[in-house]
Amino acid sequence: MSEVEPECLECARQYEELLSDYRHLKKKIRKMRKSFAAIECALTHKCDRYAEFIIGECEAHRGKYIPDKCKV
Repeated sequence: MSEVEPECLECARQYEELLSDYRHLKKKIRKMRKSFAAIECALTHKCDRYAEFIIGECEAHRGKYIPDKCKV
């Protein structure tokens, strides 16, 4: 069995970290899109208590997606 170059191991480690970050951000974006779609629906259909619903959605995400707090 041949030796694996240290550079290859480092690249593989970096790739795994980037892939993990990508999956994490993709999950966050999916959650945000669902919230935005729900807010858009509430605004366009003027559902009962739509203002409270929108405020609740915004409060649920407050501070989670500020760039300096995001993992990456």
